[in-house]
Amino acid sequence: MTGPSSNRWLFVCVVLCLLSVSPRALAQDVAGPREWGWGSGDQRGAGNLITAEGVLRALSQVTEGEIIELSHEIAAGAPFIPGLQPEYELHMYLTSGLSSEMFARDMGATNGTGVNMEQVQMTMHVGTHLDALGHISIGDTLYGGASGEQVVSETGVNHGGIESAPPFIARAVLIDVAGYKGVERLEPGYAIQPSDLEGALRTEGVNVAEGTIVLIHTGSDDTFLNDPVGHVESSAGLSLAAARWLSSRRVLAVGADNHALEVQPGEVADVLFPVHQHLLVNQGIYIVENMKLDELAAREIYESTVIMLPAKFKGATGSPVRAIALR
Repeated sequence: MTGPSSNRWLFVCVVLCLLSVSPRALAQDVAGPREWGWGSGDQRGAGNLITAEGVLRALSQVTEGEIIELSHEIAAGAPFIPGLQPEYELHMYLTSGLSSEMFARDMGATNGTGVNMEQVQMTMHVGTHLDALGHISIGDTLYGGASGEQVVSETGVNHGGIESAPPFIARAVLIDVAGYKGVERLEPGYAIQPSDLEGALRTEGVNVAEGTIVLIHTGSDDTFLNDPVGHVESSAGLSLAAARWLSSRRVLAVGADNHALEVQPGEVADVLFPVHQHLLVNQGIYIVENMKLDELAAREIYESTVIMLPAKFKGATGSPVRAIALR
């Protein structure tokens, strides 16, 4: 068997490599208590932690006016999961040469106006992007108790879609786990533990408070375009225990420089994307993937103000974001 289907199952087989944690224990952990905190009909989740006071507080810590890019370009060759995500493609729909001839011929234009216009095929989960709360389910249950059977259709999700996510302006903390471990890039497949987060934060001298955007540096920036297959199939990332450690601090969002935020292949063979289930479904905490964090880590900028603005694609389960850090 060849083609997209075989690629899909090849990836799933890689993801399902057996590690040491009990599958039953981990499955029960993921399916544990849901702590939405904002009512069963809520669609903003941790976005409710964004307040006018918090925005002013975050902006008040900007002293230099420096902008640091945290997003990769979205371009041909960007990592994707075969069978689960379409490959990013951009083609020109109109070119200035063809359109100027058309305008002159069909509309009598005499000023040589030409238009360049593209069409794009992509998932909203390509490049640096934000996961909407409706992206993941546990069984039929989405964030806020919504039933997938009732709210998911061929034209999108009508609960927890990206249009319900807020603009993000908040204090951010970089947890440089790779730096803490003394390596440029964590070993592929390494599951980051709470002790790693605590040790890195002690070394950096910063803390994770309620409403913080947490950025996890694994050192995977370089593989984004240089090794897109490896970037997807095997990378260091959060363990479920580390995700629960972060959610207990009521963070706003968790971002990382890898493709899935959580460790790939996963910790347990038959439990897929438990960190996504815990953060998005159980906690309403947003996930940002494929962030560009190398400059923050190299310059030891552990605290900043981050701005991320997801596009409001109605019914979409995520959105590319232009994320920046301000100093």
